[in-house]
Amino acid sequence: MNPQSLAARLHAARAQVTIVHVGDDLPAGIDDAYAVQAEILRLGADAVAAWKVTGLRPQDQPGYGADRPVAGPLMARFVHDSHAVLSLSDFITPMLECEFALRLARDLPQRAVPYTLEEIAAAIDAVVPAFEIGDGRVPAGAPGVLRLADSMGNGAFIIGAPVPWTGQDLDAASVTLTLDGIPVGDGGGARIWGGPLAAVQALANAQPLSAPLLAGQIVTTGSATVPLALTHPVEAVADFGPLGLVHLQLRA
Repeated sequence: MNPQSLAARLHAARAQVTIVHVGDDLPAGIDDAYAVQAEILRLGADAVAAWKVTGLRPQDQPGYGADRPVAGPLMARFVHDSHAVLSLSDFITPMLECEFALRLARDLPQRAVPYTLEEIAAAIDAVVPAFEIGDGRVPAGAPGVLRLADSMGNGAFIIGAPVPWTGQDLDAASVTLTLDGIPVGDGGGARIWGGPLAAVQALANAQPLSAPLLAGQIVTTGSATVPLALTHPVEAVADFGPLGLVHLQLRA
């Protein structure tokens, strides 16, 4: 597997909104997948604005060719403020997720001694309510290591107003999703394995990634609601209670 070649194909596929078929030319494991991610970042010439972490449960990690949690970088141009207006035509198979995200107040460099939960809490300055639109440039059912190489299947990330971090109990926090004013689902931080704060800790301790964890970046911790397929134009609102609202308008 040539990381540069696969990265070029995935980078082009995102711009062209097409699927990449790679056959058996797959990343051999997490290191190969991160090498592809790093090359995509280089080709995109864009900053990493956020990270999505997954594979928090040990039993899920081998599916990504890994022995630790894994993550995909979210480039700045795919991160939008609340009330964003996006087009269905920019996505292949978009899935909408409501997510609890946390913003880093300082760098979290790779180190030999694992970060404690208390250190992670001290390194955060805001809670960010968010939507993620999951999407992928690889076929449905593709191996996890290929989905990891494809920026972990990110399509877009829509963020609400940051709320100052005061140690809120995000495990107990809730969210309600409405589409065109109709409630369609709810969820909460309890859906995240270990909880949202522990997900950031897991990410910090799972380095190296395809780029460093830096102050100002946002870590989104997984879907707090059942992911919903977006198949037609819709106005979506996620109500995170005291953490605020996130709005998204999706056009044809």
